Amino acid sequence: MRLIELQHITMTYQSGGRLHQSEVRAVRDVTLHIEQGECLALVGESGSGKSTLGRIAVGLEKPTEGRVLFKGHILDARKVDRQDRQALQMVYQNSFEAANPRFTASQVVEEPIRYFRLAPKNEWNQRILELLGRVGIPKDEAEKKTTEFSGGQLQRICIARALAARPELILLDEPLSSLDVSVQAQILNLLRHLKEEFGLTYLLISHDLETVYNIADRLAVMYAGRIVEEIDDIELFDSLRHPYTALLLGKDTDVEQKPAAEDKAVAGESDAAADDETGEIDATADDRTEGCVYANRCPYAEKRCFELVPELTEFEQGHRIACHHCR
Repeated sequence: MRLIELQHITMTYQSGGRLHQSEVRAVRDVTLHIEQGECLALVGESGSGKSTLGRIAVGLEKPTEGRVLFKGHILDARKVDRQDRQALQMVYQNSFEAANPRFTASQVVEEPIRYFRLAPKNEWNQRILELLGRVGIPKDEAEKKTTEFSGGQLQRICIARALAARPELILLDEPLSSLDVSVQAQILNLLRHLKEEFGLTYLLISHDLETVYNIADRLAVMYAGRIVEEIDDIELFDSLRHPYTALLLGKDTDVEQKPAAEDKAVAGESDAAADDETGEIDATADDRTEGCVYANRCPYAEKRCFELVPELTEFEQGHRIACHHCR
């Protein structure tokens, strides 16, 4: 079953002051879908627009153009009903900001149970302790304040909070990036186990291709608001070949990559803004509509790359690339 459909999504923000306003497109005509029970990984550098697209997918932002379908009906961010809001949950990058510092672990998990009226009040405590146990938080720590937990423990509590809503899809917005490497592996294993146990659907946003390989079923690579490469089966991972994807993977190319500082094609919101780090939009980005968005950085760029937008076309079965060079 197709759970989420993103149809020709474009998101435009206003940047600059009142006298020098300009439009910056964070997302440019993106079409994606997410099947029930799968994990779709959306990968790209900061500023690629992936976090904006994630928030649009779960009804937290309304796109400038295009539409979102959830289980076949239009999801309008201006009037998401209680049932859809319950079904679409999110785990944020920064667990310390996502959890109220005055709350205990049990109070954090209690929030969705109480708000969505998911159980009689006399059953809340049992449900809370059960969920905390599922994510590895012992019962005797349930009444500790969130400030007493490590980042990894707190992220587990935030995952339990998302599970408490009995969701159909969870947006995982860089859930590992603020954690130590050893803790990242533990949280990744937990997410994989919970997906299987509860039959969850994930939209996983990350900048790390190697990490998502261990949990994703499908993969889309995003740059400057566009999908530049997409595979329908993670087993095609070794076939990834877009020049930007190669850069993310650290693969050698026969032409030296231009440094990111020279890139004037990264349009859209800074993912730092999406992750609540700066709240600013990169107003210096080039928002041109012609040519490939990666042309200024691509080692293979030629004249047509600056003039024609490459369509996302089938390279091989289940593998699509938006690149003139790769055809």
